[in-house]
Amino acid sequence: MLHFGSIRWLAGGLLALIVCLAVGPSRAQAISEEAVKAGFVFNFVKFTQWTGDREGDGRPLNICTPGALPLDGQLALLHGRMVGSRKLVLRSHVAVSDWRTCQVLYLPHAEAGRTETTLQGLGSAQVLTISDQPGFVQAGGMIGLRVEDNRVRFDVNLLAAQRAGLTLSSQMLKLAGQVLQ
Repeated sequence: MLHFGSIRWLAGGLLALIVCLAVGPSRAQAISEEAVKAGFVFNFVKFTQWTGDREGDGRPLNICTPGALPLDGQLALLHGRMVGSRKLVLRSHVAVSDWRTCQVLYLPHAEAGRTETTLQGLGSAQVLTISDQPGFVQAGGMIGLRVEDNRVRFDVNLLAAQRAGLTLSSQMLKLAGQVLQ
């Protein structure tokens, strides 16, 4: 049985597909890979529950990154958007020592050399980890973005999310290419 949120997720994806088909290849290509990935990040946040999170508490939801302007600045466009009653706040140049204060940590491809150390340092902190690094979910990250046949896809490490006390929507898991358990 689908609930309203999952219907919106599926409807949004269908709408995007229809728009791309209707405007033709030249207009569809105008939407950058980075913009699509930022859209995925937004949806991942919408379909994740943090243990102890209460709807309506009004606390900001921090999306952190160790560098500046991830995804060519497209992730910054999420700053100020609402997910339920929570406002998204993008925090750039976040030091490793402050990553546990984030609800989401986006690790750009440039951070690939430190991935395993970073993930081990987070331990079981309730931080949703997302990256477009190859092999990210196999290294212990929660959601890995990848491009396949000129389309952005994602894989999920469900065990890593569960260890951190996060619940990922079953509808999101159905859309994942690979789910590691």
